[in-house]
Amino acid sequence: RDHARCLLSVLSHLTLASRPIYQSATAAMHVLTGLAHLSAAPTRISAPVMVNSVGRKAGWIPGGTAPPYLDGSLAGDVGFDPLCLAALARTGTATDRSAWTAVDRPARMTMMSDYERRRKVMWMREAEIKHSRLAMVAAAGWPLAELLDKPFSSVLGLPYALEETNGRAPSLLNGHLFEGPQVYFLVLVALATAALEYKTLDNVEGLTPTGYVPGDLGFDPANLRSARKDMELAEIKHGRLAMLAITGFAIQEAIYQLPVVAQTPQY
Repeated sequence: RDHARCLLSVLSHLTLASRPIYQSATAAMHVLTGLAHLSAAPTRISAPVMVNSVGRKAGWIPGGTAPPYLDGSLAGDVGFDPLCLAALARTGTATDRSAWTAVDRPARMTMMSDYERRRKVMWMREAEIKHSRLAMVAAAGWPLAELLDKPFSSVLGLPYALEETNGRAPSLLNGHLFEGPQVYFLVLVALATAALEYKTLDNVEGLTPTGYVPGDLGFDPANLRSARKDMELAEIKHGRLAMLAITGFAIQEAIYQLPVVAQTPQY
């Protein structure tokens, strides 16, 4: 009997001692099971929508990558913004406040919401298309003024407006831009531009939630847009070329002191 009592006492102590071990093992199993569930959880958690960090291939440089905010949805979008100038667009959003000015531009674009990024890009496209149209008019008017001003002045008995510039079109580099009849022309252009800006201000600033296309002023008397589906692409390509051309005109004449029509045999 004494031996039986001793055996029962030992078994009782072993049972009591094994309870903490069992409880610890059970807790460890629960922890491992929880970790296993956490490792599989990312496939079920809905993450916030972010821009594509990889980006698409840039069309302007071999092997280049387009910024994530240039998704190719706009005509002529080849992913060209190496200096991240889109972040400088003044859209009045929270990212335009002074607290953001110390943050570099790529980081600012990354931290913006999709809505803010879209407004930045559309503001820049609006500015690009307006400068493109102005450059196309200037690229055509520059050589025409140098070719036709002298004969027209002779026929109409008016003074030769380009005499002071040696036949060159008045410009910031050539001088005489704010002298003579060109002053009145500049005033008219400024008034017309102000009227157009006022008309499209709400659309440009994103104040009207419509499907506004940047630069769309409803002007298409020849109905060219319906005749060709690539008119938006053609316009932006010609506009970019015109901006380069008009810059080249000004620099070339400032260096050589000769009209571009005198430097170009085709004229």
